[in-house]
Amino acid sequence: MGWSRRLLVVAVAAAFAAAAASAVGSPLRGGPLTGTWSGFVAGSAGSGVKRQHILIVVNARQSGGSWKLSNSCQGPLALDSISGGYHHYLRKLARGSTCRGGDIDCLKRMGASVYDAVTSHRGGEYDVSGTLRRVRSR
Repeated sequence: MGWSRRLLVVAVAAAFAAAAASAVGSPLRGGPLTGTWSGFVAGSAGSGVKRQHILIVVNARQSGGSWKLSNSCQGPLALDSISGGYHHYLRKLARGSTCRGGDIDCLKRMGASVYDAVTSHRGGEYDVSGTLRRVRSR
């Protein structure tokens, strides 16, 4: 009787562990930021910072990706840190880009969208933010 009771406890514990693991998911299979996101980021009202269209791609491991404001202002993203539910990605420049890199895209999944709070390399008065939507592949 003792062995069967222990076996039952082990089986129940294994079932709970398997359910928890499948609910959390594996980051190697792609997390909530994985994919292509598009939208607009803008400064606060009255800041004088104009609205810009941005395209962000996050790789399956969420360790990097790419960003694009225009054909002459784009490049790779490199994961810098994760805190407070945000993934902080450093914008680097692609060869031939004419803009300046160094901004940080702080991305957080908000339901079906991603919130992007951009910390500017030029200082807080140039920070922008916006909500991005998933781009559907055709």
